[in-house]
Amino acid sequence: MSMSYDTWAIPTCDDRARSLVLRMLAGAAAASLYAYRMDEALETVTHGLLPDGTLVVAAAPTDLLSTVPAGFSIDIRMDLIKQSPDPMVSLVAASTHLLGTLVWAQRPETIALIEAGTLPPLVEAMLTVPGARLGFVEITKMVLHDLTGATPIPLDTLDGPVLTIEDPYGAFDLVARHDTTALKDLCWSVMVGSIPGFAIQKAPLPHVCSHTADQVFCVDVDPTGITVMLVGRHETLIAYARFAQLATSHADLTVQVDQLMIDATPHNALAS
Repeated sequence: MSMSYDTWAIPTCDDRARSLVLRMLAGAAAASLYAYRMDEALETVTHGLLPDGTLVVAAAPTDLLSTVPAGFSIDIRMDLIKQSPDPMVSLVAASTHLLGTLVWAQRPETIALIEAGTLPPLVEAMLTVPGARLGFVEITKMVLHDLTGATPIPLDTLDGPVLTIEDPYGAFDLVARHDTTALKDLCWSVMVGSIPGFAIQKAPLPHVCSHTADQVFCVDVDPTGITVMLVGRHETLIAYARFAQLATSHADLTVQVDQLMIDATPHNALAS
């Protein structure tokens, strides 16, 4: 398959970018936190969203951050890194970088949230570690970096429900059960516009070998669609195929992925 063509224009913070960022904020990414005015980093941080959309973190600081009283604001940078679910390749699917303030919770606040059962499970689990503290993060600026480039995220777009993927590796299996030929057909269908989405041509990956050349890897499965990467020796193609409807459950996801692959078959793609 030749991959040379004119690239599509990518909307600024579309529903795909919003969904990806919200999933990462909800816990589908590894987090680190840097209190830049104190020059102190926390590399082991769990995070997630409360039902009202508040970003919470839990960590066990040992230096200056452990001495900051509850209720005081700390200027921070927080980095969220999301890996591709595909075990055949080591690939950062996306990263989200935000500036904001961290406020450690009062002990009664922490206890109340635990008793109410509203903390994200990994955040609550982290609070069992000796010295761990719960913190609230107020975001002031955010940018998403993924294979499409850098996208500033307006904070007002984060309001509303968060759709998550119940089983990320189960979702990956829905894509991985299709062979390379079928996934190439999906890329082609997105390129020619018979399946909604976008495709982006990029420089070749470094150190392409016989095990990765001419292969299609799953970058991400989102409630809005799937992103795959076709690796060539001279260029790389990123294709995002949009679902006809939002997938709000694993059953919905199964139906939507299967329909995409049916629509991408050469006969159906040419008929579109």
